[in-house]
Amino acid sequence: MFNIGTSSEVSSTATIVNVKDAMNTPTASISNCNRIRSRSRSRSRSRSRSRSPGAISDSFKLSPAEMPSNSRRAFLQHMVDNLPKTVRNRVLALKHNQLQQIKISEQFFREVYDLEKRFYLQSCTLFDVRRDIVAGDVEPPVMERYWREEPDELLEEIKTTEEFKQLTEQLHQLPSNAVGVPSFWLTVFRNVALISDLVQEHDEPLLECLLDVRISYEPDSYTVHFQFRPNGYLHTSSLQLTKKYILRHEADKDYPFMFEGPEIVRCEGCHIHWRDGSNLTLQTVKQKRPRKGARNISKVMPRESFFRFFSPPQAMDLSLADEKTKMVLGADFEVGYLLRTQIVPKAILFYTGDIVDNVNDELCTADNTSASLSSLSHGDQDNQRNSKERPSISSVNPK
Repeated sequence: MFNIGTSSEVSSTATIVNVKDAMNTPTASISNCNRIRSRSRSRSRSRSRSRSPGAISDSFKLSPAEMPSNSRRAFLQHMVDNLPKTVRNRVLALKHNQLQQIKISEQFFREVYDLEKRFYLQSCTLFDVRRDIVAGDVEPPVMERYWREEPDELLEEIKTTEEFKQLTEQLHQLPSNAVGVPSFWLTVFRNVALISDLVQEHDEPLLECLLDVRISYEPDSYTVHFQFRPNGYLHTSSLQLTKKYILRHEADKDYPFMFEGPEIVRCEGCHIHWRDGSNLTLQTVKQKRPRKGARNISKVMPRESFFRFFSPPQAMDLSLADEKTKMVLGADFEVGYLLRTQIVPKAILFYTGDIVDNVNDELCTADNTSASLSSLSHGDQDNQRNSKERPSISSVNPK
């Protein structure tokens, strides 16, 4: 769960995020359940709209499950308020009982976080090997695949379509003497819809220089490290960029029953030391003078860039933030969560397409091209297998 909270202490990205660490669930099952729930909700809403509000006759009894969520909450609160006093006291005792369960959950999630850190550290040697192969510092021996990959008839059919062939013409052919795995992390980022939205065309030459992405864990925070090779954009003092996410492992005292795991309460970016004239977050725009014959003037303006990710909004009262700011903050936290739980540990699977997200599937239209492309994800494993664990946004939506 990924929610903007009402905490009075809101800082740089100024939002509170519930992060539920759950076990992996097969993609197909989750996707099917989501579709079933979506259809069920649609039917419920359509039934609700067809009935006049508040008009409940003897021949019509509405189940709370068929109500919109706010109506259901109001209905159940009304039900509890009208219980006999002794029964209400028992219900209150059960909520106190639930608070004790939450204390146990706090301990559980903290130990899960510590366990994640311990096993991540065991994988660091493997991440070193991945980095060296990507950079071309190590040439692995000839490998054979020993795992089983079933042929997917649907994917093979898509590959024969004219639309798919036109799409593949955009791919750049690498020379046979290419070093390492060129543009590895850029390709990974471009294959994740939420991160690809942040990457602009002018960011790509620098992201091609990205050698490695790692996580470091602290007791109440984690930091994402982006390591670049020397390049013409970043000063040598900024070849490693960082983004730190600060966690709260305890339930909010004002809203304890909303606790579903560690909450990100703020994040901190880093200063980027750009080489002269190479700041990708700025652009020079020439403005025409209104007077005829006058010389045009140049003005430096901000522009969209992936590297704004390292300059989150300053501390502010979230209740005063506009909707656009909330959307930016929500996307920021989800990107940070995806990097830690999915992209860093499983980068090669995003590169090869063994894991694909299906964020854009619902945006596809009925034309043949969209239908072909949207069906690509039906036979694949994707990061929706972790939809129970991956943040969802209630008060804010990712960009």
